[in-house]
Amino acid sequence: MSRKNWPEITSAFAIGPGVGAILGLVFAPQSGEDTRALLREKTQDGIDEAVARGKKVARKAQTAADSARESVNHAVEAGEGAYREARNS
Repeated sequence: MSRKNWPEITSAFAIGPGVGAILGLVFAPQSGEDTRALLREKTQDGIDEAVARGKKVARKAQTAADSARESVNHAVEAGEGAYREARNS
């Protein structure tokens, strides 16, 4: 591929998505209003799914943090007990 063809190839890739979008709208099986409603619905579904996944991740993180806190508390208690025992012996 020579450098002379580079602008033509770049232009083709830049124009392609625009032509595809226009043809998609022209030949769409639904009206513009129906298409916009469908896009809104799909967008809202995506947002709802992202929020649900975020909440699930947050719950798992909270559970992991609680478990870590509990482990640290047990280790501290064991350390304090060992210190008291060593000090009293």
